[in-house]
Amino acid sequence: MVVNEAKCMYCGNCYTMSPAMEIVNPDNDGIAILVGGKVANARTNPMFSRMVIPFIKNNPPRWPEVTEAIRNIVETWAANAHKGERMGEWIERIGWEKFFTLTGIPFSDKLIDDFIFSRETFRTSAAFKY
Repeated sequence: MVVNEAKCMYCGNCYTMSPAMEIVNPDNDGIAILVGGKVANARTNPMFSRMVIPFIKNNPPRWPEVTEAIRNIVETWAANAHKGERMGEWIERIGWEKFFTLTGIPFSDKLIDDFIFSRETFRTSAAFKY
């Protein structure tokens, strides 16, 4: 099966109609890393996760770049968080700017998702409110 790229809307429907179609592109596939999300109401309200690394090249089978990035984030959190503090709570306490500084992850304008004019994310939460 060949996709007519001029007519493609990148919806992925061709894959659902023909599962044998290979949609994986090893040159362009990647992984995004999001941190700080929480679904439960335990201790604090639910929190949305935020993207901290928009793209890491997909490099199977051991994904060395991904494991290094996750190890960096987790080790930084473990070294700086209070006992029993979740990652999202730690980030809320220290702030996102310090999170990026401590982890050494470069900040990009692609990571901003909560500016004042963003109607999709303005004052939204996973918690139900009356």
